[in-house]
Amino acid sequence: MYALVAVGYSMVYSILYLINFAHGDLFIFGTFLAFAFFNMGMPLVGAMIIGAILCGIIAMGIERVVYRPVRNASRIVPMVGALGAALILRTVAQVCWGASQIVFPSLIPSRQISLGGGFQINVQNLVVLGIGVACVLLLTIVIQGTKIGKATQCVMQDITTSSLMGIPINVIIPLVYALGGFLGTIGGVLMCSYYTVINIEMGLWGTCKAWAASQLGGVGSFYGAFAGGIILGVAESLAAAYISSAYKDAIGYIIIVVVLLFMPEGLFGKKKAVKV
Repeated sequence: MYALVAVGYSMVYSILYLINFAHGDLFIFGTFLAFAFFNMGMPLVGAMIIGAILCGIIAMGIERVVYRPVRNASRIVPMVGALGAALILRTVAQVCWGASQIVFPSLIPSRQISLGGGFQINVQNLVVLGIGVACVLLLTIVIQGTKIGKATQCVMQDITTSSLMGIPINVIIPLVYALGGFLGTIGGVLMCSYYTVINIEMGLWGTCKAWAASQLGGVGSFYGAFAGGIILGVAESLAAAYISSAYKDAIGYIIIVVVLLFMPEGLFGKKKAVKV
């Protein structure tokens, strides 16, 4: 779940080097939309897909209205814009669904599989991992094997040069934002389904986790973001099981600090080349 949320965040950051404070509130808003469609009688899987598509469209709108006009401004300007977009999404969600926790339907039945030797694994964990891997494999095919994917790689390397070479950056960048919202909503639905609860505060939590996983895996690499999300989630789970659930978040961030002390670019990140 961390990995799916982090991949979209990392792709946006790798293009604009913008700490996207709106990412968490965006994917939680998409998750609320999926919840609304489910309450209308739609199957949860279908509601999740439609919610993810609508979230992608909203992300494109935010890019056009909030980020594009200040793309060439100093970094603090789009960061303030991102905070404004996050607050608007959170306010709209609170007006529509309230600030209290709401019971969320379970997408996957909770059942234990015995592995022998006293070890057990939850079916939910296997399905979530499978969906995450499938999404990353599909994303890899798109990035590596299509013109849009190759154009995205060029834009990630250098926006100005890509524009001079005829790449429509005002088409590619919104698509990346849409992809981030789409994957984030998938992760958000899986997360809320796993914990059977949803509330607007999960947005800020999601932004922090996405940023942390991206930094751990290496900003600019969606493989790194995916691996960082897996590592962060496993570390927190082990900390909760063998130390205390009260310290699981702290343990995860301690691991990130230790890794970044020795590998400032993250586990799979690369130094950005700068011509002088």
